[in-house]
Amino acid sequence: MSANTAAGGILAIVVGRSTSDHLPTTLQAVASGTRTPDRLNLVLLDDGEFDVSVLTDVGIETDIIRSDATASGAAYEDGMGESEWTWLLHADSAPGERCLADLHREGEASRAIAALGPKQVGWDDPTELLEVGITATRSSRRVPELDPREKDQGQFDWRDDVLGVGTAGMLLRTADLVDAGGFDPVLGPFGDGLELSRRLRAAGHRVVVVPSAVIRHARESFADTPASFGRRRGSQMYTAIQRAPLLLAPVLFLWFLLLSPIRALFRLGVKDTVRARGELRGGASLLAKTGALWRARKRLKQATITTSYRSLEARHRDVLDGRSDIRKAQREARRLRHLPPQHLRKEAAERRRRTRASGLALAVITIVAGIVAFLPNLPAFGLTGGGLLPDDSSAGDLLRLAISSWVPTGDGYPGYLDPIWVLAIPFVYVAGWFGGTLTEVVFLFFLLAPFLAGMAAFRASGAVANSPAVRFVAGAAWAVAPPLLSSLSAGQAGAVLLHIVLPLVVAAIARYVRAHRSSHLGSAAWWTLVAGAAYPAFLLSLGVVALVLAVAQRRAAWMWLVAPGVSLAGPALWYLLKDLPGSLVRLPGATFSWQDGTEYEVVAGWPGGIGSFKVVILVATGLVVLAAMVSLARARRFGTVRAGWALVGLGGLLVSFSLTQEIGVDERVFETAMAWPGPGLSLLWLGLLVTIVGGAHGIRADLSDSSLSLRHALVGICALGLVALPVASAASWLVGIHTGSPQHAVSSAPEVSVPALAQKSSTDPEKGRTLVVTPEGEKITVSLWRGDGPQLTHTGHLPSSRDDLGQALTRLGEDDFADLIAEHAVTVILIPGTGEQSEQLARMLDATDSITRVTTAEVGTFWRVDVPSGRVMQGGEVLPSGVIEAAVDAEPGVLYLAERDNPKWTATQNGEELERADDDWRAAWTVEEAGEVTISHEGGFSIIWVTLLRALLIIGNVTVSLPWRIR
Repeated sequence: MSANTAAGGILAIVVGRSTSDHLPTTLQAVASGTRTPDRLNLVLLDDGEFDVSVLTDVGIETDIIRSDATASGAAYEDGMGESEWTWLLHADSAPGERCLADLHREGEASRAIAALGPKQVGWDDPTELLEVGITATRSSRRVPELDPREKDQGQFDWRDDVLGVGTAGMLLRTADLVDAGGFDPVLGPFGDGLELSRRLRAAGHRVVVVPSAVIRHARESFADTPASFGRRRGSQMYTAIQRAPLLLAPVLFLWFLLLSPIRALFRLGVKDTVRARGELRGGASLLAKTGALWRARKRLKQATITTSYRSLEARHRDVLDGRSDIRKAQREARRLRHLPPQHLRKEAAERRRRTRASGLALAVITIVAGIVAFLPNLPAFGLTGGGLLPDDSSAGDLLRLAISSWVPTGDGYPGYLDPIWVLAIPFVYVAGWFGGTLTEVVFLFFLLAPFLAGMAAFRASGAVANSPAVRFVAGAAWAVAPPLLSSLSAGQAGAVLLHIVLPLVVAAIARYVRAHRSSHLGSAAWWTLVAGAAYPAFLLSLGVVALVLAVAQRRAAWMWLVAPGVSLAGPALWYLLKDLPGSLVRLPGATFSWQDGTEYEVVAGWPGGIGSFKVVILVATGLVVLAAMVSLARARRFGTVRAGWALVGLGGLLVSFSLTQEIGVDERVFETAMAWPGPGLSLLWLGLLVTIVGGAHGIRADLSDSSLSLRHALVGICALGLVALPVASAASWLVGIHTGSPQHAVSSAPEVSVPALAQKSSTDPEKGRTLVVTPEGEKITVSLWRGDGPQLTHTGHLPSSRDDLGQALTRLGEDDFADLIAEHAVTVILIPGTGEQSEQLARMLDATDSITRVTTAEVGTFWRVDVPSGRVMQGGEVLPSGVIEAAVDAEPGVLYLAERDNPKWTATQNGEELERADDDWRAAWTVEEAGEVTISHEGGFSIIWVTLLRALLIIGNVTVSLPWRIR
């Protein structure tokens, strides 16, 4: 039978590139069919040559057409000719032997049928089912009906009428195609089949799928690339707008343009970078197709004579249900694939049960220990002493300080909020619901510190030990480790937080070393961020380690380890680098002068000395060190043991350096303070713990395999030390707390630090301050309080110079004394304590003009300054002000700000910066005309784009930390 007779007037159009590996197979399949087309137009999208003899040899008239079309719709239009039927093929779609015959037979059976589509199966695996018609929503979202790699078992062979069919193998009645407006020139290879099928349906025709007609489809264009996904997404949005009602279409167009970057950010957040870029490409392509979109709507309107086909459209719920079913099937398949044997499942379940029991027991013990330790302070629910001070900052106050470049303490200094208090903002916010402030949050943190440390070590030890008993001992030992207990007694919040997170940092880094997964790196970066907030210098040392590993392993991802931490602690690191080397051992909080113990006590983790059970603690510490040394003889986990000893060495160096550094003066006792060695001790003790846990791996099995020997005795002695040390340390610490030991420096925070007069003055718009004059031998020390007195967030890194206040104090007793201190916004004067020197100062104040005695309280005697005094002043008048910024109605003259002069202070009026005025120490400006003046401090890390960049780096780690990729 001749081709013309067999085909019955069929024109085949094949679109592709001459370089396609699949095109020869496709043409061979066309030529081998039981029915072949009359003619075939091969539309090539390049200038390459191609041999079509396989077609001409069987009598198929073939023409090669060159096209520069960028979409298959336009390419098909270029290949159109006169025929009764038009058969569309992709270069990578090879029809089965009876494909065209079955399609044509079904089409000839009913004049109402305008388009027919075959069943699509995999190119390499014909049993893999790809598509049996298209089911989609009105917005062109396809309903996922097939599982990935689902096998063809005839489960969809009952289908006939469908909403749409794909263009791969689509047979079209040419007259109906032309009447419906032809192909959409900007669609394809995605979305063109669905759009054309809908248009034919709207014209009153039927669209059917013929399951007996089979075509193998390689889907070359369907790739996991931004370009491929962008075209798919763009086509879906295009056809959705084409189908939308007239009034809704412009709104939907704008909505899709706005939604594209939002969807891209979401996909970036779940680590789907390919589709994130594809979303942006899809949005851009939609914008480029604006004109074509309105022409497509016109074609659809002209073709539409019925809307009955809408009954074939799916609901949005169908899409969600389909995806949910596929995910459930995939999860079940994975579970069955990785399901271990029954006896291993029982062992794993028993281990999980014992692990949960061990963790619960550890949690109860450590929580009880924390409550017992701070039971005397529960009524006050706040702590002071050592490195702690009360602080009534709310979450809003902390947030304003975090984005500011000025520290409002004393006469003010350029500086930053310690990053540890930035971390506290969410907790202070929650505490604010119950009337709490930073004081209460710090108290709860100290109370829960043993629990947090124990749980951190219990979790981290899982990286080197499987035994629940070993993990319990490790958690208990870390929860009451001497460095933690001594730091709690010294009020060193930074050292306490560092001690808690150190095991988590080390464990997360170890996991990333073993398996280079971004989730492990993200986890390590989070814990590094927390550790860096507690002790900023830690980021520098870890940054060096990350750089070495990045170079040695040629893996730049290592540098991300410190990126989020550096973004949070950026200001702290900036000031740290300007004040080396002493800043390397500086911790957040008040400067604290402590009396160091003996060398043995310091090495044992008690810098301030040991109270009770000293001998027991020192002997037990020696046994712990012995256990770490014995671990060197163990062959198992030797790498872990060596890493532990490396931590011991680093910790020892840091302790030695800390004990040589003076960090300032403790103004409560007026003594020079040495750096607190807590961070180094925690690192040292972590090294010992890692070494012992690594050495203990499998020791029970090793001992059971040999007869009783000296080795058994040595292990027993070491185990005795490991048990005795936590017990003795906890007992000594608790006894010292409840007996008033000098090693325990923290105590209950007072309810009020300054009288009501000073509190009211500091909170009024004038923002008055309290001048504290303290006699000390032959010297007099002055300090300037804001708010409720010294605050925890205003200490730790500021200069202590008070030359201007000291010069003002030399005029005590003179007529201009009140005016001089009013320049510093002083409204209240305090002389703390009693004694002959205090009384002498009091008499001088009583004799000073414009100074009036108010009251005597527990903290000392107070005087009121009776001349105008405030933070912002002009012409002897006090103007209202905020804590840092101010917006005032000024008159012509000099405007004074009671803050230390700094180039970053600016005053603007009508958008123009005012000229500076001369003053010995204050910021001052010349106001030329009456009007509102805005005063602000803009510098360094407070600049908005720097703040946004820092926040972006931290938020970006959320993406890195996710343990999966969503596809």
